[in-house]
Amino acid sequence: MHCIIPAAGRGTRMRPLTWSIPKPLIPVAGRPVLAHVIDSLLEADVDHITLIVGYLGDSIVSWARTAYPDIKVDFAIQEKPDGLASAVLLAEQYVNDGSLMIVLGDTLFSADLSVLKGETRNMIVTSPVEDPSRFGVVVMEGSGVVELVEKPSEFISNLAIVGVYYFASGRKLMEYCKELKKKDIKTRGEYQLTDAMQLMLKNGEPFGILDIDGWYDCGKPETLLETNRELLDRNGSSGSPVLENSVVIDPCFFSEGTVIRNSVVGPWFSGGTGVLIENSRISNTIAGADSEFKHVMLTETVTGERSIVHGSFSKMYTGDDSVAEI
Repeated sequence: MHCIIPAAGRGTRMRPLTWSIPKPLIPVAGRPVLAHVIDSLLEADVDHITLIVGYLGDSIVSWARTAYPDIKVDFAIQEKPDGLASAVLLAEQYVNDGSLMIVLGDTLFSADLSVLKGETRNMIVTSPVEDPSRFGVVVMEGSGVVELVEKPSEFISNLAIVGVYYFASGRKLMEYCKELKKKDIKTRGEYQLTDAMQLMLKNGEPFGILDIDGWYDCGKPETLLETNRELLDRNGSSGSPVLENSVVIDPCFFSEGTVIRNSVVGPWFSGGTGVLIENSRISNTIAGADSEFKHVMLTETVTGERSIVHGSFSKMYTGDDSVAEI
């Protein structure tokens, strides 16, 4: 199956981390966000991925081709952020009349996608939310989808579209995206995929919904840490750091080359390769590769690669090559 993954956002809410790392490659629970996304797609037999990229897009494509050599990876560049339907349409040259998935590059989820194999309806993965005005929503009558609305101004449904879509015909979706742009139908100034699907629905194209087991936000540092905790709780600990007079409280993720001396680490610590921790107490933290922590008490912290943190208790978000002396 073919899947389009829009991953062109600049990740402004994640700065300073995203000055040098594209948002889909930010690590959570020991792996890039995009790795968690692609792993979920393997259940649906996805063997072809088209990445829609922009800022730092070369690094996203290079990483995907290296990490998933058995999957065909091509890409298109989105130069103007004018909506999801417009982004999807950039992949038209790679799309045939077979089934097609679209999954947002920063949407982590837990769902049984194997049920999509051979599905003849279009399907939308949904989840109930408290504030549906922030999302596209699905309006149901009985078991049928009757309306799709992007960011409704008044309550019509609490079933949010989580950013995972399945279309029985990829070519047909492209035609509706082109129709949306031809008619210049926009919501909040952008060409929305939800509006293209509403055109499909009006023309008799059937839609169903698929429930989701988990939906995780990686949009800002606070929610990235929350997702890190949830994934570690679900998957358990991994990795074997070098321990010298130290204690690890599970669950944690340790990459190769991690050294911990005279410290207590965890729960919910995940780190890149080559992390050094000395005389410290660290929990609920995501540490970039080759970071160094000495004489600190840290929690609710995200650091970029090669960060040096020396001092006492603190809370911070740092980009790559940061130095903090507290």
